[in-house]
Amino acid sequence: MGCKSLPRLHNTVITLAIASGFTLGATLMVPRSATAQPMPVSPSSYSFTSINPLQDYLLGAGDVLFIEVVNLPASVTGQRQFTVNLDGSVTLPLAGRVMVGGLTLPQAEQVILNAYSKVMRFPAVTVTLQTPRPMKILVAGEVSRPGSYVVPFTSVSASAPGIGLSGGLTWPRLSQVLAQSGGITQEADIRNIEIRRQLGNGQTAVTRINLWEMIQSGDANQDITLRSDDVIVVPKAKEVNAAEAVRVASATFSPQVIRVQVVGEVLRPGLVEVPANATLTQGIGAAGGFNVQRANMSRVTLVRLNRDGTVSRRRIPFSLAAQPNANNNPVLQQGDVIVVERSALTQVGDTIGNALRPIGALGTLGVFLNLVNIFD
Repeated sequence: MGCKSLPRLHNTVITLAIASGFTLGATLMVPRSATAQPMPVSPSSYSFTSINPLQDYLLGAGDVLFIEVVNLPASVTGQRQFTVNLDGSVTLPLAGRVMVGGLTLPQAEQVILNAYSKVMRFPAVTVTLQTPRPMKILVAGEVSRPGSYVVPFTSVSASAPGIGLSGGLTWPRLSQVLAQSGGITQEADIRNIEIRRQLGNGQTAVTRINLWEMIQSGDANQDITLRSDDVIVVPKAKEVNAAEAVRVASATFSPQVIRVQVVGEVLRPGLVEVPANATLTQGIGAAGGFNVQRANMSRVTLVRLNRDGTVSRRRIPFSLAAQPNANNNPVLQQGDVIVVERSALTQVGDTIGNALRPIGALGTLGVFLNLVNIFD
């Protein structure tokens, strides 16, 4: 009777073992050809502000990964840091070449787990981003130097808030990239900055950022973290408020200094550097101020090369006491030319002086005699 019960018990143990093995290994035993697909995120449901940057980061060439595999045989190398190759692959001990380019970290972890499950029993894999590759960001519109930029990850102190990156690295933000592109122009509409982002599934998410809210209320959520291949478009404002322009010019994403040309009746004519929020009066002051004996101090001319290639020329009623405003003390822009003209009295004097200008000593005597003859 006992002999008959043993096979039954034995079968039960085998069945439990098979079931247990199936349960433990079900998520590991995936066909070799299986690959992780990008997360099915739609542009309408994607959040630019609430998502952790590591959650949707797409791996690419140059990323350094920390890959830890539990239960590796003792004979296998203990290497844990791996750089993603140009073709998007990593070469792992025992598992060989595994493609991770274009995948998120969880997807890459699953693919690597699948690869190891074919060559060893019950592997456990952890993948973290050790050092991210520099980002490529395209900046267009109202910035000083539009174009494509390679944006590095910057170091922060240990006490600064992190985003899960090792080595004290912080994720690049919108304001940092705007500053790297030379800063915004005075005509930028910072209330409607557009960010376009590839989601990795062939779709593009678009959002509009209001950096004026960050300046006004300190809303740091507007200064979003960026991803590689993001496109930033800074539109042109329909109307520029001079008082707001002064505040915006003091922000980190505005240029710190601009260069303008001051010509005419000033003490030090030429190219001068002024703060980014400088007004017309400050530009004249940077050139030494008016030559009071010759300058027309009631009206100056401002010449501006517009971004569309046209040139605007304005004659501006001038007052040293004027507050920043668009009418008689506008905020200057990079490349502006300030022309301080001669006073009417100076023009008459210069005209007479040019007419009487001697051509050598003999000419001077001849002119003098001619003038004497006029009054005879």
